[in-house]
Parts: sequence; C-alpha cells; structure tokens
Amino acid sequence: MAKKSFFQKIQHAIRSLNLTIVLAVVLIVSVLVLWALFISGPNRVEEEKLRQAQTMIKEKVEAIEGVEQNSFRYITYQGYTDSKLYWFDANCDVIVTKDISKLDYDTAKRVAEETYGVICDTISLAYGYNNPVYEIEGSGKYLLLDFDTFERIYERDDQHGK
Repeated sequence: MAKKSFFQKIQHAIRSLNLTIVLAVVLIVSVLVLWALFISGPNRVEEEKLRQAQTMIKEKVEAIEGVEQNSFRYITYQGYTDSKLYWFDANCDVIVTKDISKLDYDTAKRVAEETYGVICDTISLAYGYNNPVYEIEGSGKYLLLDFDTFERIYERDDQHGK
C-alpha cells in the first residue's frame, strides 16, 4: 500500500472535521427539538388551558380579579371582586362564594402558629376536600385550614419548604 501524501492527509483531516461538525450540529438540533417538545411544549399547553379558564371565568363574573389555579384533590380556580371571593371547579362553574369581609389571613396565621406550630412563610386561598381553605406553608409544613372554622383540614411535611 502506498503512503498517503501530505495533501491526501490534509483532505482526510478536513473530511473528518466536516463530519464531526455535521454530527455536532445534528446533536444540538436534536436536543433543541426534544427540549421544545417535551419540556416547554407541555408548559405552553398548561398556560393556554389556564388562559382559557380565566377567560371563561371572566365571562361569568366580569369584575373578577386575581384568578389563580390550585390543585389539591382536584383542579380549582380562585378569584375575587370588591365584595366577594369565588371558587370555581375545573369546568369554571362556581363552587362557592364568600363575602370578602370574612377573609382573615391574620387569624389563619395565628391559629397555624399557636395550634399547629407552623410559622407562616406564605398564605393563599385554595379549595380543600369540600370547602375553601387557607393554604399555609412554613416551618417545613404544608397546612390547610378551613376558611370558616380555622380547623386543620390537611397537613404534611413540605418537601419544598425552607
């Protein structure tokens, strides 16, 4: 077998480099496509579902603000007007309303700390098993207190807590 000339070696090196570059580009494009399909794709679908739900809820209660989705036992939505708090089911139908004057975050925080030893980091409204609740996170716990009675509905260690 004859030895390759210097020129042939250079041509072979260039072809190898071109192949490496093409394979790297294919790998990068594949990763980007997979990321778009499997990571951001489902997130965009969820965001669109939330936008649709918010639109349906605003059609039913025009003055509603702060519509948020919550998922405990099932998906619900919460929102408020100047005078009422609203909870909606997954079909955007009203489950229950409460007078906004009944909203008492301070008492919920106090009960959580004094009765259940949970110092509140965050508090929001949610829907428990069958009723509105205060959703409290703090002291490494996740706690749901009944909106009206402040009784514990649910409690667990919070894996995402501080």
